Amino acid sequence: MLDNLRSMAVFASVVRHGSFSGAAKELGITTSAVSQQIRSLETDLGVSLLHRSTRKLSLSEAGESLYNAAVQMVKAAEQGRDSVIQLKDEISGSLRIATTPELAKNYLLPALSSWLAEHDNLTLNLISRGDHADMIEDRIDLALVLSEGNQGLALASVKQVLVAAPSYLAGRDAIETPKGLTQHDVVLCSEKSTENLEFRKNGEKTNVRISSRLYSNNANIALNLAREGYGILKTNEVMAKDLIASGELVVVLPEYDLPALTISAVTASKEQTPVKAQKCLEVLEAYFKK
Repeated sequence: MLDNLRSMAVFASVVRHGSFSGAAKELGITTSAVSQQIRSLETDLGVSLLHRSTRKLSLSEAGESLYNAAVQMVKAAEQGRDSVIQLKDEISGSLRIATTPELAKNYLLPALSSWLAEHDNLTLNLISRGDHADMIEDRIDLALVLSEGNQGLALASVKQVLVAAPSYLAGRDAIETPKGLTQHDVVLCSEKSTENLEFRKNGEKTNVRISSRLYSNNANIALNLAREGYGILKTNEVMAKDLIASGELVVVLPEYDLPALTISAVTASKEQTPVKAQKCLEVLEAYFKK
């Protein structure tokens, strides 16, 4: 079938130009290749499509019937191509962005609000991003991620903090140094029950190995465990912002610094990024530079 479609496109070009050589020039192939495509199509269909003479080509009855279908096929293919080019080159269609609810609320929507208002033909599809989101399979144009290290276009850094519920800290010894964490219950946002924490204060580094009875690979579950008073949690200011503001969680060891996280904008392919995604990157970059 694919060979037939290719041959039909060649056939339409031959009829339009009235010669094999004209079709060959338009298609960028040799005259013999054009002739071979026509012979192959005639053999497959079992009919003659063209009457050949030394002066000109003329259509057979079957050729006239096929030509109309071939023209419509080529026209449909060109329209499809033009639609794809339009989607690629214009800020329109659907922009699929994967991120977390916290990043969407605190950064993405404020950054894109005015830009979206300027482009009525653009729709925004926000996808809740899991740990193993596949950008190609899920047709994601852009992802906004928070991670250790830079995964794409670095936009901003976010502090990591230790937090705990006031109910957990009440009646317990004050935590004055990172080493003191070993005497406390710790909730880990991890797939493992142990983690090495790195702290810095006045240029000095301290490493503490933490073991926990409660851990989860889901950041929201870990945060809820800390809020319910099950222990101290390492999280980030984006996740804990509202709970810290409400007093449901308080920062532990605020004078010590943990390694910062990076908010990055990631695309599936640098070479084939649609214009709408490229413009979105520019808007995000400008917003975070303010």
